[in-house]
Amino acid sequence: MDPRERQRKATIVAVLLFLSVLIGYLVRVSLSVAIPFVAEDFDWTPAQIGSLGGVLLGVFLVGYGLSNILISPLVDCYGPRKGILIAVASWSVVTLLTGLLGIFYSAFVLLRVTLGLTQGVLFPAASRATQAWYPARLRSRMNSLYHSSTGMSNLLSPLLLLPLIMATSWNVMFIVLAVAGFLILVPIWRYLQDTPEGPIDCDVKGLKDNFLLTCRNLREALKVKGLTTLILAQTLETQVWWGLSLWLPTFLLLARGFTDDELVWAASLPYLGTFAGLAVGSYLSDRTGRRAAITASFLLLAGVSIFIVTQTYGKIEVVMVLAMVFFFLSVMGPNVFTMLQGTCRSKLTCTATGLVNGIANGVGALGPITFGTIASATGSYDSALPLMIGLLVASALVVFHFRVYEVPLRGPG
Repeated sequence: MDPRERQRKATIVAVLLFLSVLIGYLVRVSLSVAIPFVAEDFDWTPAQIGSLGGVLLGVFLVGYGLSNILISPLVDCYGPRKGILIAVASWSVVTLLTGLLGIFYSAFVLLRVTLGLTQGVLFPAASRATQAWYPARLRSRMNSLYHSSTGMSNLLSPLLLLPLIMATSWNVMFIVLAVAGFLILVPIWRYLQDTPEGPIDCDVKGLKDNFLLTCRNLREALKVKGLTTLILAQTLETQVWWGLSLWLPTFLLLARGFTDDELVWAASLPYLGTFAGLAVGSYLSDRTGRRAAITASFLLLAGVSIFIVTQTYGKIEVVMVLAMVFFFLSVMGPNVFTMLQGTCRSKLTCTATGLVNGIANGVGALGPITFGTIASATGSYDSALPLMIGLLVASALVVFHFRVYEVPLRGPG
């Protein structure tokens, strides 16, 4: 392929990955915005909002973790294009059905589990496409690009989805998100390509062959250098990410005295730190090639920032320090993918990424439960912050060990 043509197509791949993750994440977090309205329609008590609403939020991770681990190996064979096409089409159908059938709680729960199953392959497939289209010296930045859409969705969801719900209903919101998913299928179908060399051919056919392929890829992926190191490091960090992001509005309200009106901007602005952190962290990682050291440093600085939060009570100051926390936390996800891409053969990239992402997010769901339990037992939402600091320090020490597996970059960064 002509270099200019390759660059043009690589840019299209990057844009499509960004849009796919953005819409997928909007679908994922939309329930957080809709919960108060869902609770009103179901006539839930405050206690039921916590229990029944918590089930709706949490069961997503069950399907998500299983899909990352068990379905991602198939994407290594069939290619990221087919994986993303099927994922987007599937979650759009599920989201549409949620808008139509979500009035029945049992159906709602089942659809949330199914949504997790449909979205589990998205990040592994994006990682495989990035590995194929971009050289090692650019991968941290490319992985950061589509990871940045997760922060974008956290900013956009209250701005776009809340007015839509108030103008129509939460059911209509899900239907509109489903339509957005169906629309993105067209450019994915036309322009997303597995590799610069062309589509990945897979001769595996039949349920039994697919099952054997999954088992074989999982066994081989477990032998990838540094895989268990990255699983442990991200599992420790993900508990802090989920705990902090899911409890952030409650922390601001109850521990720092923000009003409901102030929460609209206070719960969104800290995520601006994510974009800056991704830009700076990925540039430094690609420039130096020392991704393990950069990631460990950012995690330690995130821990320091959380300590500063414990000493900060002014509202503007709290938001600024929380933005620092997200600045330093942001580099972990894309750099883990980049480190895997450097040690993993391309035919196992989806499988290895799925193992890390699935286990880390599955166990990471314990974070908000643990922090909520500590806050309930002590009566203070500040009391959970020291545990977050300890988890980040432990994650930094573990990921720093990965430097023994890193291959020095060749050529200019």
